Amino acid sequence: MVMKSIGFPILYFVVSIVWQLIFYQEVKWIDNIGVCFIMFLLFLVYHYGKMRNQSKKDNDGK
Repeated sequence: MVMKSIGFPILYFVVSIVWQLIFYQEVKWIDNIGVCFIMFLLFLVYHYGKMRNQSKKDNDGK
């Protein structure tokens, strides 16, 4: 669950750093880390809810 949640935030982090280096020559580290952490938490909650919903459906079918 954690591995599924961390892929997109890391990709966003890398792309935003490269983008800022190319166009602004300055990287806003705190902003990037904060956005990635929030994205990670949102994806983690999403995958957790999806997993609980699937397990609930599996248990209701028995």
